[in-house]
Amino acid sequence: MKMEETNNNHRLDKIDRKILCSIESDARIPISELARKARTSRTVAEYRLKQLENRGVIRGYYCLLDPSKFGLTVWKLWVSLRPTSPDERRQFFSYIGKHPRIWWYAECAGIYDAVICVLAKTPHEFNSFFNLLQEKYGKIITDSSILINVSFEYHRRGFLLDRPSKLIEGSFQEKPLIRNISKDALEILRLLSMNSRISYAELVHKTKKNVKTIKKTINELKKSRVIVFFRPSVDTRKVGYENYKVLLYLHNPRGGIIPSVIHWCREQKNITAVISCVGPWQMELEIEIDSFRNLCLILARLKDNFPDIVKGYETLLITNEGNFQLDLIDKIIRLE
Repeated sequence: MKMEETNNNHRLDKIDRKILCSIESDARIPISELARKARTSRTVAEYRLKQLENRGVIRGYYCLLDPSKFGLTVWKLWVSLRPTSPDERRQFFSYIGKHPRIWWYAECAGIYDAVICVLAKTPHEFNSFFNLLQEKYGKIITDSSILINVSFEYHRRGFLLDRPSKLIEGSFQEKPLIRNISKDALEILRLLSMNSRISYAELVHKTKKNVKTIKKTINELKKSRVIVFFRPSVDTRKVGYENYKVLLYLHNPRGGIIPSVIHWCREQKNITAVISCVGPWQMELEIEIDSFRNLCLILARLKDNFPDIVKGYETLLITNEGNFQLDLIDKIIRLE
């Protein structure tokens, strides 16, 4: 198993934490606004942000797009791998990382060794991908589970300021209304996907469009929910937090049950995302936390609050994350 080294040497002070909390809900926030929210000067805010980037705490700034607006469904494939040589494992993950259908993937420690998000317009497209994967690597895949992501929501990292988390964006992927997107808009999205903090001056230079047209296009893409939000990619391992996936098995998840669980999750400072699924389990939580013991305490509270709903759960540690940029435009171009 590939275990990346965790660097706990860099601790965040209050200004760093305020900057991260402010920028995670809108990566395009101006420095002046960032300084106001962090209650510091513009010069200090700009310097601290650059330091967070240089230390790898912030890996980059990206544009989260809703795949359903492009007619795509996100299939979740969890796989267990038999003990194998490092070369075979590298080849498997190299294939996954380069495949145009793979939106995101991660290596895990737990009942599964990898989780893979596959983009497909139809069940037949997913099935073709899965059959090809089995043909190439079936000898090392010992087990698998297949789910469909129904909705996905991000929360702020409340633990940074020791506060309850807040919803950054409501569920996306819920209303798969395909949008007609012009070539000019796709080019703007491509640039924002590589660096969502790109300036308007750079966008003008690269697209040959004027600022007014660019701003109008971005606003229309946000209004139509093609753009979910502009996000920083934060590597919390750099500051001593691990990233866990929790697979929740629920009793009769109908009516007001799932909304009640989701509402509870939004109040927990370490739960950073909630995913509703169709498959062997009904919900997945993403939790960033400083110790496994504290993770267990959160899950114990969850069971205590919903004793008749939570049937059980599995926890998996994310040991290595691939395609954390969630670049959708490159995938769409390659698939077409």
